[in-house]
Amino acid sequence: MTALSGFLAVVLSGLALIAEAIAVGGVVFFVFVLEPERRAGRLPDQVLTRSLRAITVGSLAIAITRAAALALVPAAFAESLADLPLRELMATIYARATLAHIAIACVLAWSAWAIRRHDASRGKLTVLLLAGAAVLSSGAWLTHASSRIDSVGALMTVTLLHQLGAAVWVGGIAYLVLLRPLARATVAYPELWPRLLGRFSPLALASVILLLAAGIFLAWQYIGDWQDLVGTGYGAMVLTKAALLATALLLAGLNYRGVRRWRSCEDRSLVEVRVPAYVEAELAIVITALLTAASLTSQPPSRDVQTERASAADVLASFAPKKPILTPPPREAMLASAASASDSFAVPTELERIQGNFNHNVAGLLVLIIGFAAALDRSGRVTFARNWPLLFLTLAVFLFLFAETTVWPLGPESFWKTLIVPGVLQHRLATLLVVGLAFFEWRVRVGDLGATRWRFAFPVLCAAGGALLLTHSHSVFATRSEFLIEVSHAVLGLLAVLVGVGRWLELRLPQPASRAAGVLWTTCFIAVGLVLLFYREV
Repeated sequence: MTALSGFLAVVLSGLALIAEAIAVGGVVFFVFVLEPERRAGRLPDQVLTRSLRAITVGSLAIAITRAAALALVPAAFAESLADLPLRELMATIYARATLAHIAIACVLAWSAWAIRRHDASRGKLTVLLLAGAAVLSSGAWLTHASSRIDSVGALMTVTLLHQLGAAVWVGGIAYLVLLRPLARATVAYPELWPRLLGRFSPLALASVILLLAAGIFLAWQYIGDWQDLVGTGYGAMVLTKAALLATALLLAGLNYRGVRRWRSCEDRSLVEVRVPAYVEAELAIVITALLTAASLTSQPPSRDVQTERASAADVLASFAPKKPILTPPPREAMLASAASASDSFAVPTELERIQGNFNHNVAGLLVLIIGFAAALDRSGRVTFARNWPLLFLTLAVFLFLFAETTVWPLGPESFWKTLIVPGVLQHRLATLLVVGLAFFEWRVRVGDLGATRWRFAFPVLCAAGGALLLTHSHSVFATRSEFLIEVSHAVLGLLAVLVGVGRWLELRLPQPASRAAGVLWTTCFIAVGLVLLFYREV
């Protein structure tokens, strides 16, 4: 139960960060983007109503996720302590900070609700801003900064600024996506959508600068040197987060180009046709970045890991081409030496590592076949190739049989009882996800779903799979060998997100941008296969 509670804590932390962006970022967006438009009489009431409702929901989501995370704490100690007294738990700084954070989030929800019921007076807007600031400030006590010995005040202040930049940027993007349908449907305000983009652009630029400046300072404090950056789990997640942010900034630059063209010559072609798709893709990436940031809470800072660091050569070697293992080890011998799937403290045996290599390498071969079949379909030369999504079913069957070799159907352990193990649960969810990819994308290609919203199932499931990989954990030990496993999964998660984003843009953009997006996701998909094919546990 300890391992499952740890995994759920990471997920809940990620959801809380997303909710914080919706709530706090929504407050900033409402006050500095929507309110000026309202005072000028250029904003329909339904836009204000939807925005305030989102702030309310986001605030309540903060309270719910933080309360659930606090309730998980006793379960996290269940294997080491027979019972964790409630009084002792409530006496900790973490518990008190969490309760304060929950209470302030409820105040923010009430403030947004009150403005919905009455006019947005200056006093109510001030209360809304103060409540948003208080939510952000109280959340800083739930980060790594509050647990450090030295420079706690400086670290918490910079962490607060880092989270403010993230909340304003991510929250603003979310509200643009949320309000886009209303802006498009409001005939009386034809310039509403580009005006919202134009007002948010300088705010987004300032928040990104704040986010990056504070993030660089925190990385320097928690990581230290180049070796710590490339050779530890914390450093790998920071690099993954940086790659996601760089991709999001590329899309943000394309958005800014559209806004600039509208401002300079009132050309709305980019703003109306391409920018909505870029904003949607940007939102998917920054939400994944928030989930990645949450996974950092489960990793010790690199400065605290000095004996089990990997070298840059080790990391490069883990991705270097090598002969794949396509034959499993002797099954009886492997099962005899393997630890239970429920034993989160077990160190894998040599035969288990061979089995793990076999699982990943064969899965990689299957993914490569699927990727090349998708590329063949893109060429338009083979009509039958449009059925390529059905090849996902072979991958699903393989994952079901071999992903957990000590668990039913090929192992002695119970299917249901092992679902509380994070690794087992994630592999089972991954299997269901692959089945979903097969069904929905095949129906889109050859059936009647191509003209419906179900055509977006493939990119959404790919992005969700990438996020799942970025919360994936194999061991409670921060060892060199486990880090080399984790860094492979971080790269796979990043590539899966790019597959989802590329496919989304292919569906949403006109030619020739759509064709370029299709090449992007197909290339990233093949790269996933190559990483898996050359995967090797050491």
